[in-house]
Amino acid sequence: MASEQQQCHIYKAPDHIRRSNPDQYKPLAFPVGPYHARAGVAAPEKARRIKEQCVGEVVQLSGRSRDDFLGLMRSVLDRAKRCYADEIDMDDGALEEMLLLDGCFVLVSLRGTERLVTPEGSRKAETSAEESSESSDDRCSNCSGEDDVESQMAAASNGAGNAAVVDSWHHFNVARDLFLMENQIPFFVVQKIYELLIKNHPYAERGVGGGGVVPAVEEYVREVMAVYAKGADGAPPPADHVHHLLHLSHMHLRPRIHPIGISRCGFAAGGALAVGRLRRATQLHELAVRFRKRDAGSILDVAFRGGVLEIPRLEVDGGTWRQMANLVLLEKASPHVGLYVTAYCAFMSQLAGTADDVALLCERGVIEHHLGGDGDVAEGLRRLCDGVIFDANDDACNYLRPVYQALEEHCRRRTPRLIRWLGAHASCPNPWMVLGVLAIIALLCFILQQLQHAALRNPAT
Repeated sequence: MASEQQQCHIYKAPDHIRRSNPDQYKPLAFPVGPYHARAGVAAPEKARRIKEQCVGEVVQLSGRSRDDFLGLMRSVLDRAKRCYADEIDMDDGALEEMLLLDGCFVLVSLRGTERLVTPEGSRKAETSAEESSESSDDRCSNCSGEDDVESQMAAASNGAGNAAVVDSWHHFNVARDLFLMENQIPFFVVQKIYELLIKNHPYAERGVGGGGVVPAVEEYVREVMAVYAKGADGAPPPADHVHHLLHLSHMHLRPRIHPIGISRCGFAAGGALAVGRLRRATQLHELAVRFRKRDAGSILDVAFRGGVLEIPRLEVDGGTWRQMANLVLLEKASPHVGLYVTAYCAFMSQLAGTADDVALLCERGVIEHHLGGDGDVAEGLRRLCDGVIFDANDDACNYLRPVYQALEEHCRRRTPRLIRWLGAHASCPNPWMVLGVLAIIALLCFILQQLQHAALRNPAT
């Protein structure tokens, strides 16, 4: 059993963090959990209808009644209430109903029931989807994506299975809303629903659903996190180790390598050199630090070797700041999960602090963005750590401390500044500048040589 400090806790964003960008923490289509149950979405009734259809699918696949699942929610209600750190403005009956609706919605939307659909049900899904598409085309040529979702989910409740939840609008909103810190239900609620669902299911008896709910939904989570972490990292965690969906996504985003090659740089991790603020990319470039895009399993796999700072490519789009900000909030609320994302965001916000830094990193392939300008990326990175206390000198908080130390050691070496400047500008597009510097050096050497010869010819002087 986890200690009190390591139990599931679901927090609201503190006001001083929320003020920076409130939209990063608020669901827009699908409220999950009690914090946004009554407000925060444009069409709550539409979201509820879709959730009801998910409950219908789960009930149908299980061969049980809705009351059986409500009774299950009643049995775990007290445990679920303890997972919310902030006040819950709902009575017990409404909270039980909410847990059932949201638990089934999470399970179905993340394709957790996909393997439990019979071949006949799959064929029925295809037929129903085709009929629904044809009829919707006949009724209205400009129907919204939301209406498509409802018709597809209606097919799901009639046996179409989770193949109905493939609409792009639905997928976009699920991927956006279900990985917000405030928009969570405890993962054990989803696990309990899944256990009751497969208890008497014929496919589950042959092992189709016997692996638990984590393997059933992990493929979806892996797809959402693919832009930040590639491939699986070990076996799926046990369901009782997962706090909620945001925590499960955090488990995919871990550093997978040691951040520094000690034998090559001659500096050991944990040394006495104190870590200050990281120099910006353009400053490091002037001190002969080279940047290279790294092919790694996670964006956290930053390394410094032989004067080269290797950083995995960070693809920035409209959802990057929201995803990162909620992972940072998770680490602030539950430090025992690890502080890797906070350390990475602090590192990148200092490294790419200006538009010029971002431009340099884009040129090296380290950052690729689809925003208006390089300054927007720098501003977004800076705001990720607003209101977050981070001690770069604490090994427990900063897994990148060895990189900070090695970079600073590199910059402090007693190499003449002129040689470092020449190394940094060896690829300068203006060859006349380099030739001019070399000519000045040659002239100085010639003058020194002449002075030395004069002194030898006239020892008296």
